Amino acid sequence: MSSIQNSFLPYIAIFKHTIRQLFWSRKGLLIILGCVLSLIIALVFRITAHGFSTVNSFIPYFTLIYYGFFTNFCAIFYGSAIVSDEIDSGGLTYLQMRPVRKPYILLSKFAAYLVGATILIGISHLLLTGIIQTHPKLRERLFVLGMSFVYSGSLTLGLLTYGTIAVLLSVRFKNPVLWGLLFVLGWERITTIPGMPVGIKRISVTHYLMDLFPEYRLRRDILDGLLSITPPANWVSVMLVFLISGGAMLLAIRIFQEREYLM
Repeated sequence: MSSIQNSFLPYIAIFKHTIRQLFWSRKGLLIILGCVLSLIIALVFRITAHGFSTVNSFIPYFTLIYYGFFTNFCAIFYGSAIVSDEIDSGGLTYLQMRPVRKPYILLSKFAAYLVGATILIGISHLLLTGIIQTHPKLRERLFVLGMSFVYSGSLTLGLLTYGTIAVLLSVRFKNPVLWGLLFVLGWERITTIPGMPVGIKRISVTHYLMDLFPEYRLRRDILDGLLSITPPANWVSVMLVFLISGGAMLLAIRIFQEREYLM
């Protein structure tokens, strides 16, 4: 048993080191600033908003628009940095000289990114919900509070899926952030245009993530424009999200194993 535990110690160390990088590096400040900005917007809204429908629909629409974009940005930015940062610093070359397996290096760093980003974004959304909870015109307070955890779970799926795609881009291309932003802000946004054929919508990741996003207080016509009037069943979306994530990670591991990273 102790030998098995010792064999995982290097990967636990990699996980902890990556977590520290996420929270304390300059790049880590970007995700923290994004979370703080959302709270500032919520405070301004709490002070200025007065309409019943405006107050009760703020969290669903703000989560969909702001946190949706912010999650995609974090996934591309930090998922790409998992490998590129280690290459630039020479840390990957050092790790390859140690008795550790390359697939586990990649998986340990990705797990750290996913856990760290989920914690930061989840806490941010919970605080935002707490700010809006103080508004006297908010209804269904306990339900709205519980929905914050549902939203965090939905956003975590975005971090997972786009994060694995970003890792794949980082082991294959020299400028993974650029390719990732082109994918997220280009193709993925094009497929959400209302009136786009259903066949095109269904070859995008956003289509399945949006299908799993809570419909609470979102206008049906807006969802129909984003998803089409015949969205896939939830179980199909869940299956495809994990298939895309697993396939992207397996392909990234295969490329990562075959490449030699030299100083």
